[in-house]
Amino acid sequence: MYNILSYLPKNVEIGVGLALMDTNEDYVFFLAGTRHKFTSNELFYAGIGGHLEQGEDLISCGKREAMEEIGAEVQIQSSPTNTVYISKDKEIRTITISDEPKPLAVYEMIHPSGSPREGNLYYIIIYLARMLTSPRDLKIDEVSGVITMNKEQVKKGIFRRITLKSLMEEGARLIAGSSNINADVILYPIGTAEALSYYLNYIECNQL
Repeated sequence: MYNILSYLPKNVEIGVGLALMDTNEDYVFFLAGTRHKFTSNELFYAGIGGHLEQGEDLISCGKREAMEEIGAEVQIQSSPTNTVYISKDKEIRTITISDEPKPLAVYEMIHPSGSPREGNLYYIIIYLARMLTSPRDLKIDEVSGVITMNKEQVKKGIFRRITLKSLMEEGARLIAGSSNINADVILYPIGTAEALSYYLNYIECNQL
């Protein structure tokens, strides 16, 4: 049986993303900070995570990124389903791997326009995780806020752009960050948040 890295090409850019959940079973995402804001009325939300550093293992990367980005301790857990592989063309399949804890998904992400690595392919290995401590000490240029969304909101992420106000009216909660975030800012998912939307819809459609 193969491990997760054997499914990836050699010498590619790899990151770890967290399908992070709170005690209410809601998913936790960060809102982009000021240096990531590409337009005045739009803001992306994404999963906690980042680049795998040289010599670092995947689990350590996920825990480090959670502490660096939102100041929270997390527990990495094994996926309850077979790992899902989501290609850059959004072709989705399950793969069998030997890793423990088992990743939730692998996502081939194309860096968005306006980003430093625009157009390049980036492999995100996504793990289910639980938040053990509350977010704190946010660096506003990187993370303007931390938001929680329920499963249905996450599933809808790939199908819509929605204002922060409307999301909160549906039950989303801002649990940390700046009090100056415009309620009318339009939010959209990238990276792990986008992958989770594909994942949850795939799992539901295939009754996995």
